[in-house]
Amino acid sequence: RQGKPVGVDLGLGAFLVLSDGTRVDAPQPLRRALRLLRRRSKHLSRKRKGSRNAARAALRLARLHRQVRNIRRDFLHKVTTGLAKTKEGAQGFDGQSLTVIVVEDLGVRGMMRNGHLSRSVADAGWGLFRRLLAYTCCWEGARLIVAPRDFPSTRRCSACGWVGPRLPLSCRVFRCAACGLMLDRELNAARNLEHYGLAVLSGPTGSSSGSHACGDSSGGGTGDGYARSTSHESLKQEVAGHL
Repeated sequence: RQGKPVGVDLGLGAFLVLSDGTRVDAPQPLRRALRLLRRRSKHLSRKRKGSRNAARAALRLARLHRQVRNIRRDFLHKVTTGLAKTKEGAQGFDGQSLTVIVVEDLGVRGMMRNGHLSRSVADAGWGLFRRLLAYTCCWEGARLIVAPRDFPSTRRCSACGWVGPRLPLSCRVFRCAACGLMLDRELNAARNLEHYGLAVLSGPTGSSSGSHACGDSSGGGTGDGYARSTSHESLKQEVAGHL
C-alpha cells in the first residue's frame, strides 16, 4: 500500500522544501571553498611545469576538489536515503506504508548555460540528486513520480488551483489573485507537486504495471489536469526567466 505523496521542490536558497514544510539547506561546499581554490590554482600557475613544486601544488589542489566533491556526495546520499526510506503509516508489505516522492523534471543542462546560475546549480548537485534518488527509491522500495517540465508548480495556487504569470526569482512569496493565499513560493510549489502525485495515484493508471517502486517518469494516470504534459522544453519556473 502506498502512503501520502511527499512533494519535493528543489531550490537554490534552501536545497529542498517538502510539502509538509520541512526545509533542508545545502552545505554549499564549492562556495565555501572557492576562495581557497582560487588561491591554490594561482599558486599552481606560478610553478614551473614539470617541477616537484608544481606536482605538490597540483596534488594540493586536487585534494581540495576531492574534498568539495565528497562533501556534496555525502550530503546528497543522506538526503536521498532519508527521503526514500519507508515511514510508519498505512500497512504495507512490511507493516509500513510505502513512501511516494514527487519531484519536478528539471532542465539542468539549460540552467548550466546561464552564467548567473551555473555555479550555484553545479554546487547544489541537482542532476546527481535525481540520479541518486531514482536508484535509492528502487533500493528502499519507494515510488518516485516525476512531474513534467511544463508543470506550473511555482505559478499554480496550491489552495484553489489558479495559475498566474511567471514569478521573478526575487519574488519569494506566492500571492493568489483568486483566493488571496500568501505562501512561501517553494512551499507552494512543493504542495502542488504533492497534489500532482495524488492525481497520478488516483488516475486510471496509478496502480498499473507501469507504475512501480523504482519510479514512474511518465507521470502515470491523469487527474484534474495535473498529470497532462504536452511539452518538455521549458525549464524550472524559478529560474527560467533568467535564461
